[in-house]
Amino acid sequence: MRDSGLNTWTYYEPPAEGEEVLPPAPWDALADPSVEDLLPGGLALWPRGAAWGTPDGMAASTDSLLADFTRAMLAPFADLYRRAYGITQESRVLTLSYSLADWEADYGLPDECAAPGGGFAARLRAVLTRYRAVAVIRPQDFIRLARQEGFNTAIEEPAQFECGFSECGGEHTLGDVKQEVYWIVHVYDLAVDYFRVGESECGFDPLFEIIGIERLQCIFRRLYPGWTQPVYVIHE
Repeated sequence: MRDSGLNTWTYYEPPAEGEEVLPPAPWDALADPSVEDLLPGGLALWPRGAAWGTPDGMAASTDSLLADFTRAMLAPFADLYRRAYGITQESRVLTLSYSLADWEADYGLPDECAAPGGGFAARLRAVLTRYRAVAVIRPQDFIRLARQEGFNTAIEEPAQFECGFSECGGEHTLGDVKQEVYWIVHVYDLAVDYFRVGESECGFDPLFEIIGIERLQCIFRRLYPGWTQPVYVIHE
C-alpha cells in the first residue's frame, strides 16, 4: 500500500468573494440631514392661523422670521440625527471611529501583543485581530489572522511514521506518534537584525534577533488548542 498520510500543509488563501464584504449601511434621509431638510417638518409643528403666518391653511413661508427661528432650533437636531446614525456604525469593528477606546476597554487593549506605535490604524487593527480571533479554529484561520497582522505564514501538520502503515522512504516524519500534537508554523520574510562590530554592544545586543516573531507567538498563544503545541520555523 502506498503511503497516503502525508504531512498536511496549509497556505494562505484569500477570503472568498463576498466573504468579508460589509452589508449595506442603513442609510436614510435622517442619516445626515441639513437644517433645510428638517425645516418643513419643524414649521409644521407650530400652531396654524394668521398670527403664525398660515391663514386659511396656507403653507408657512420659509423666508419669515418664524422660519429663521425654527432653523436655529433645528440645528442641534440635525447634529443629533447625524451622531445617532454614526452610533449605528460603531457596532461593527470595520466602521467604528468614536468608540475605539470603548472597544479597547472591552477587549483589554492595548496588551503585550500590540504592534509598536499607538496610531489609530494600529489600534483599530489590534481590536479587529482580537475580535476575529474568537472564530479562529482551522489552520487557515490562524494563517489569515497572521496575515492581517503582517505575517506571511504557512502551517505544516506532521504525520509520524507508523509501523504497518507508513512506507519506508515515504513522507511520514520519523518520531513518536505523540509528536503529532506539534504543528509547525513556517514564517517567511521576517527581518533579521544581526550583531554588528562597531555598532552593537557586547552583553546587550544578541548575535541576531528576528524582528516581530514574539508578537506572532503572543497572538497565537491565546488561540491554539491546549493539547497542541506550535513550533516556529523562520525562513529568511
